[in-house]
Amino acid sequence: MRKILLGTTAVVGAALLTPAVASAQEAPTVRLGGYFQAYYGNTQQTGMSATNVSMNNIGTDASSAAGNTQQSVRLGKNDFSSDAEVHVFINGKAANGLSYGAVIEMAFNQQEGTDRPGGRRTANDKTTGFIDEFYAFISSPTLGQIRFGDEDGPMGGLMNAGYVTNFGSGGVYGYWENFTVRPNRTTTSPGALGDNTKIIYLSPQVFGFDLGVSYAPNEGSGEDTGCINNFASVMCDRAYALTNNTGSYAFREGAARGRLNELQAMLRWRGNIAGVGIAASIGTLQSGVTRNIDLAGNIQKNLRSPQIYQAGLQATYLGFTLGVNYTRANTTLFYIPTPRGGKDMEQWFVGGSYTMGPITIGSNAFWGSYGQLAGTPVTNAAGQLIGPDPTGQRGNRRWGVSVGANYRLAPGMDILVEWTHHQTKTPGVSQQGLGACGPTQVNNCADRARASIFLTGVRLAF
Repeated sequence: MRKILLGTTAVVGAALLTPAVASAQEAPTVRLGGYFQAYYGNTQQTGMSATNVSMNNIGTDASSAAGNTQQSVRLGKNDFSSDAEVHVFINGKAANGLSYGAVIEMAFNQQEGTDRPGGRRTANDKTTGFIDEFYAFISSPTLGQIRFGDEDGPMGGLMNAGYVTNFGSGGVYGYWENFTVRPNRTTTSPGALGDNTKIIYLSPQVFGFDLGVSYAPNEGSGEDTGCINNFASVMCDRAYALTNNTGSYAFREGAARGRLNELQAMLRWRGNIAGVGIAASIGTLQSGVTRNIDLAGNIQKNLRSPQIYQAGLQATYLGFTLGVNYTRANTTLFYIPTPRGGKDMEQWFVGGSYTMGPITIGSNAFWGSYGQLAGTPVTNAAGQLIGPDPTGQRGNRRWGVSVGANYRLAPGMDILVEWTHHQTKTPGVSQQGLGACGPTQVNNCADRARASIFLTGVRLAF
């Protein structure tokens, strides 16, 4: 999942992309930035031991599964983890005052190795390289900036207020997920909306206000792959309808795309009131959704068109920063479309930090309720939607809290420590990948999962 942090790198990038006052023409220049981070983690988590034929939460080899009635795993508590990104900033200036260029972010943190069918985590090395974001831009000091390419949207991380993540590795939206197994690898941050290929407009600031809007035809990113059948639809960009596309299960990470004609818009105000720095934002995402093709070949709209609303407020004074953010949507975790009649999503975030010289300490937390990812709609023999799955209607609840601190050892180099606790629960639904609890599991159903992660290490932003 895309994080909101890595502040120093973000600051560098913002500086390079800031519209400049009209001056002499400048040929494009190329600069490098990025980050490297390496951590030790100690993980205490339910579900770290499993014996199961499929072991959905761990990942299996089909050939070995065929020769064994059961497979077992016992995970250790201690590990090291690292990742890095290299960012290329291309900047030029025209004689008429326009600034232009591009950004390319090359990442080396493919943690889960989901490029092969089944999402086997051992399919790829953890340091597999890939392109995270890349886009071109044109900026005017008076008219604003246009970006085109793979990038977060205005509500997907570019303009959100209220998220305080400038301590540790980011707190509840930090690096702790890389030391856990599902379902405790899941928090819904603005970045969960994805870097789908889009066009973005960011206005200049006027009387403290600025506006951002974006449009994306679908959730696809990079080159347009298209698809010719359901077997080729896993990363299909332009799919309007899919067979058996009746529930949120079809839109898990790496599965078929769900949103169509996505529009994001966010209005932000930044200023100073009585010496207190204030930032406030309000925004929405509206989109269509892929349809279902039933067994008779009829096209139905079984999923709700995503509608997401968000508001945030942040204040800074004498080194203190406080923030709160609220999101409501008719989607589930990761802003995934849900069947008609499904539960809405509601999520709160609060956080605070204090910076004194080279030291920053802070804490943040989130809690929310979501439609159950595994809850599929009930269909008849013709593949037509009858209604939502009662199991899915029970809903999923998650919350997390984190405390951490940073020490700026040298420019760009931080030593940090952080502790995070995360919990998820769906009544009557196993959190170990075993589906709904049956009659023999009622009293021993593992419908709750917990994880506590302590991590410490270094982060270098350049």
